[in-house]
Amino acid sequence: METNVIVIVGSFVVVVVLFIFALFKFVLSNKPKSRDYDIDMSGGFGVESVMMVLDSSQSTLEDLQETMDKLFAEYDSLELNKLQIKNILIALSLHKNAQKDIIIETQKKFREKHPELEMELERSVKKGLDARGRR
Repeated sequence: METNVIVIVGSFVVVVVLFIFALFKFVLSNKPKSRDYDIDMSGGFGVESVMMVLDSSQSTLEDLQETMDKLFAEYDSLELNKLQIKNILIALSLHKNAQKDIIIETQKKFREKHPELEMELERSVKKGLDARGRR
């Protein structure tokens, strides 16, 4: 009888120690992940910088918004072609942290700059959202 109590108490102590270890290891010690991209604004802002942020799964909604704001602030100097615009919209629509507001706002801004591409912009957003649903 006394041996059973010792085994039960010992097992309980081991379980508690393992639980505390797991708590500290996996939950409480989560360090912020380092980003796998770094936008160097001193070398100029370009389509490569935009796509780097859009292609990174670590980009937050704030990163996406900041990048889109910078894109449209520098829009005239970037000279984007039709394929680049479509790729930006697809990548933005596909991104796991992009919300509908940023996608719609970006599509609207592109449509204002290029009204002739309205249908293609719509298809690009749809293509990105459809691919997002399959992930």
